[in-house]
Amino acid sequence: MSDKPKNGNGAAVRTRRFVVRAAIVAVYLALSVFVFLNGRGHTLLIDNKTLPDGGAQAFRRVKVFIDGQDPLEMYARDRELVKLTGQTHRVRIETQEGATRLEASFRIDLKTDMVLLSIPKMAAGADDFWEPFVVVYEKQSRDEELPSLDDPVLLEPTL
Repeated sequence: MSDKPKNGNGAAVRTRRFVVRAAIVAVYLALSVFVFLNGRGHTLLIDNKTLPDGGAQAFRRVKVFIDGQDPLEMYARDRELVKLTGQTHRVRIETQEGATRLEASFRIDLKTDMVLLSIPKMAAGADDFWEPFVVVYEKQSRDEELPSLDDPVLLEPTL
């Protein structure tokens, strides 16, 4: 009789199975990290407003292209909201004023949920044309008196 086991459980087979299983686990983990990084969603607020310090003027009309999506047509003092996935984004603007065509790209951190992008700052060539946008909620102080439900509410008729 032979000394080899007949059911295939030799040391070489066990080692090979272990290597194959470890490789499958490594590929699964790498795929999970890839999907997490590329599927992370962000909210982008696109702003076409004159800067408060007057450093850059808003465009009367501008087309904004983001990551190959359909263009957004914006006018002065407009703000648009766009949902994006991934961390690296490319923005291109086209204006009627002087046929300016500008492109820029930026990378959003994983921790950042919402970003404000200023079109006039980008057109002016500023490096800080985008910034994290944080919503700050105000708590009502305890000194303020809440309106009572019994108080009458005066309504003015409107046409």
